[in-house]
Amino acid sequence: MKKQQGFTLIELMIVVAIIGILAAVALPAYQDYTVRAKLSEPVSLMSAAKLDLYERMVSDGAWPSDADGEAIVDKIQTMSNVVSAADYTAGGDTASASTVELTLANTGDGQVDAKKLTFKLTPSNNGLDLSCSTDVTSDYYNKLPNACRKAS
Repeated sequence: MKKQQGFTLIELMIVVAIIGILAAVALPAYQDYTVRAKLSEPVSLMSAAKLDLYERMVSDGAWPSDADGEAIVDKIQTMSNVVSAADYTAGGDTASASTVELTLANTGDGQVDAKKLTFKLTPSNNGLDLSCSTDVTSDYYNKLPNACRKAS
């Protein structure tokens, strides 16, 4: 009886087919995860800006003016690679909400680039409540952080 040395062609073809199937499934999922990881950055930077805006509101007794608020949220734009513009709109008084609108770019997904994340800062008994909405269509919500998966 002859002893087999190495693999047969069919065994090698089966291994290549299995690797191909795994790559076909894994690559799109990996791309979604990388986009989602990039989009978590503006949310965390917005948390820091929220604190600055709240401190200014408490110390001055009013929301920062549009110019002062812009200076605070512009830090998000300079610190993030995926935010191309950051706009601040002050609330009318300390009981009304202010908004921060971040325009996305360089996310790695053309369906999400140039879309906006809109953060609404609402005063409450516990400080500021931060809610996020977006103009990204619901087909692409899987690429957004959980906090921002609602329409603006």
